[in-house]
Amino acid sequence: MNFEQIASESTNNSVLHFWKAITIWMRNPHVVNRRILGSHELLTIIVSCNVLDIFERIEKLHIQPNDFECDLPSRNIKDLLDALNITEYCQSFECTDPFKVLNDDKVYLCTKKLLPRNTQIFSPTLEFIFIDKRSTSVISFHKPIISDKQSLGPNTPYSIQHHEYGSTCINVYKSDADNYGKSCDWLKFKFFPRLIKWMESENDAANSKISSLSLVSIEKYTLLYNHLKEKYGMKMVEIWPENTDPAKFVYEDIAIATYLLLLWEKERLEKDMQELQSFIDLGCGNGLLVHILSSEGHKGTGIDLRRRKIWDLFSKSTHLQVNTIVPSSETIFPGVDWIIGNHSDELTPWIPVIAARSSYECRFFLLPCCAYEFDGAKYRRCNAGESQYLEYMSYVKSICEGCGFLTLMDKLRIPSTKRTCFIGWKRTYARENSETLDTDIQKIINARSTTSLLKEIVRSEAKDDPWSLSFKPRSSTERTRNCTQLNRELILNIVNIVVAHLLRANRRISLERRSGETWNAGGQISIGEVAKLLAPEMLQQLRNECGGLQTLLKNHNHIFCVTQGKVQFRIPGIVDKKKRTRKKKNNKPLRKIKPCWFHKNHPDGCPALEIDCDFQH
Repeated sequence: MNFEQIASESTNNSVLHFWKAITIWMRNPHVVNRRILGSHELLTIIVSCNVLDIFERIEKLHIQPNDFECDLPSRNIKDLLDALNITEYCQSFECTDPFKVLNDDKVYLCTKKLLPRNTQIFSPTLEFIFIDKRSTSVISFHKPIISDKQSLGPNTPYSIQHHEYGSTCINVYKSDADNYGKSCDWLKFKFFPRLIKWMESENDAANSKISSLSLVSIEKYTLLYNHLKEKYGMKMVEIWPENTDPAKFVYEDIAIATYLLLLWEKERLEKDMQELQSFIDLGCGNGLLVHILSSEGHKGTGIDLRRRKIWDLFSKSTHLQVNTIVPSSETIFPGVDWIIGNHSDELTPWIPVIAARSSYECRFFLLPCCAYEFDGAKYRRCNAGESQYLEYMSYVKSICEGCGFLTLMDKLRIPSTKRTCFIGWKRTYARENSETLDTDIQKIINARSTTSLLKEIVRSEAKDDPWSLSFKPRSSTERTRNCTQLNRELILNIVNIVVAHLLRANRRISLERRSGETWNAGGQISIGEVAKLLAPEMLQQLRNECGGLQTLLKNHNHIFCVTQGKVQFRIPGIVDKKKRTRKKKNNKPLRKIKPCWFHKNHPDGCPALEIDCDFQH
């Protein structure tokens, strides 16, 4: 096969670093290719032939979608090879690990099924990866299963070649395929830099021991997620009455609902259960997760300390309650199968406790976000050697196990950095030992609460039996953390300070649609430099009200663009061109509701013509 080089990078990395990066890429293709929701390895075998022979044979193959179902445990390797018409090239019918032995001279073929995020546009795609250990190279090519839909990978075969302590390069096979140029650009500017970064990285964060969606079928997840997205997604985004971003929260809850529905289906199959599981969602927030699970047939209730506007838009089958949960003998749910804690904040450490004390059969699903203690205070960090989030995850897991649960961990596919969840799958102790374990649970609570001996005496005499008198639930009045209700004068002062600093750079750009005219696009400044421009009391008030300076600037994204810790102007009509093109393709007119800040406040006005600007002039 004739390849041409499109990118090369001088590296000081060994073969070991190269294969480490290749392993990360093969296990996590969705990290670098956002079209992919998940992948499933069909086979990895040793082959003895010219790669071109297999490539030409598979390229001509007419694939039937049912030939490559992921969930066929009885399917053997020979059947898959027969379907691909390459049985004769296989040395043996046993799957093998190409990275088990670092220095060998074999050629391996890894075949994977890639699953799309968007099933309307993209086809499930077979990826064939040839791993040549002797030449330290990899060749990859893709074949869509549904011919009239787009492939999830580049439209041309490509190879990655590594020369130890020399360079790493990427080469593409020249072709006249559609979008050939776009495929080359993606490989050169997106994929290759990420691969080099993985080679140079000293930690294995991207190759974490906890793989995502490890407890459910990735193919079932893809199908169900796309089904629920069509059923609930667009409708909810259109009617969303909250101040939060619907594009994030709607699809995040759909992803969590998808995961839970499949997890519960798996449980019913394992336990030969017929009836759908019931649930309680503590700290349910907007209630969308409750609405989806209820609409899909599971009986459940969501409880939160304040009502949301969107609650009024749900059907009557969605049961939501306003109530402040104070963990006690009054907050157990003996008839419920599952307790859900989805970003439940100060209730996070209590979720396994409530599940353990509700009934012996009760299980839980917990997705921690903000770090809280049993007394409702912020988590007190102990180990400076690791991040607070990782330390808190270890702490939460110890609580789950201390409550007597076989605790499973998984990572969700949601638009959040905090996506590790805990599943209390079943008990690790006999039912007759429940009383002893309950005493141990109370010791765990007392050890992490600020409860004095006197309070413990009062607790024992209290009617509702609170499990920790020092627990303080949050106020039912919403505390704004998005700078929307911060002192308007303070916001204006900060914005004006940043704007003045950027304008001083006087970086002039030419306006394409206004021949001869230029516009002051301003300079660039780091968040740290901005902080030095502000008085300490300003910064303190920002931290108290909305989390800090970066949050304020990001919330003013109609003015500023914040990337990699640097602030600059978001230039109307230029930065948002891609977004505007996407809207035009959807045949939806731009909704111009907000006034254009640049039109009113920038010395040179708005650089975009009114027809090109996303805001009102």
